[in-house]
Amino acid sequence: MKKYWMVCLLILLTGLRSIHLKADSDYLAYESITLHEGKFLSEYTETEYKSYLKEVNKRRFAGWNVHYVYENLKVTYKTKSVFSYYNDGTTPIEYNYKFESQFTSSRNITSTGSIGINMSGPVKKFKGNLDGSLKITASTETTRKETETWTVKMQVDPQTMANLYVVGEGKITNGVASRYLFWIELEKGGFEVFIVTTQYYRLEKVKI
Repeated sequence: MKKYWMVCLLILLTGLRSIHLKADSDYLAYESITLHEGKFLSEYTETEYKSYLKEVNKRRFAGWNVHYVYENLKVTYKTKSVFSYYNDGTTPIEYNYKFESQFTSSRNITSTGSIGINMSGPVKKFKGNLDGSLKITASTETTRKETETWTVKMQVDPQTMANLYVVGEGKITNGVASRYLFWIELEKGGFEVFIVTTQYYRLEKVKI
């Protein structure tokens, strides 16, 4: 009878394994993002990825095995244009732009393999409580701001384009992890956390 219940338990736990997921993160869609050393999770070679996964193969009764590949690497970034305005005429143009900002996220995550991401709520989190096993704490929360409205008044010279960007700096931590329950592997794959440390607006004027 005990063997029967053990078999049922094994079947149930196997059925709970997460499906394959590769999540896209907003920061990977920035107009430009520069990592000054190391690699993004998406840049791991297949050979590197397999070698890193060997570091988390040790089975355990329950919980996560975590292997950090890179920690707190400096990143600089520029988002897509908030607005662009060009003057292809022969005389200067006065331009007013009203901008409203309500929400700023200071944390972004991505994953590979069977490590899932909970997309509901204001803060994305890894499924299976991987966040709780990572050495990333208070600074990972989402920053909320009151609605901010301001107006840009400027003169756009002839044959000139004005572009407003959001630029800033951040930190990247990535690696691989595997989760076990009753020595059975439930999830395994890569993780990456991007944290914004500074963010500001930059207005650029360029010749067209």
